[in-house]
Amino acid sequence: MSFTVQSDNLRGQARVWEDRADAVRSTRTAFSPAVGRGSAFGVLAGGAGVQGMYDEWTRDIDDALHDAELSCHYLQQALRSTADAYDETDTTVAISMERLDALVAPEDYRHA
Repeated sequence: MSFTVQSDNLRGQARVWEDRADAVRSTRTAFSPAVGRGSAFGVLAGGAGVQGMYDEWTRDIDDALHDAELSCHYLQQALRSTADAYDETDTTVAISMERLDALVAPEDYRHA
């Protein structure tokens, strides 16, 4: 069995994930004013637990968007690096596995 790597296709897919990372970042920026604003529901809502539930919910959404951006950025870098390594364009172009792994360090993610 043999296979060929289509490095231009990998670079195209890398651009797709880069665009997704930009979209997630934009969404997170637009959403950020709502995070932790449960107090806007008033005192009665706070006494009924609405404030706390809203704050937790919006923080969870913000955390998920943060993690999605990290993942999209990782995929973009990994695909581009794979294409560069395959093409052997330059030994300094491909990203080492250690650097790629650092892009998805578990401590950077907010949800495990």
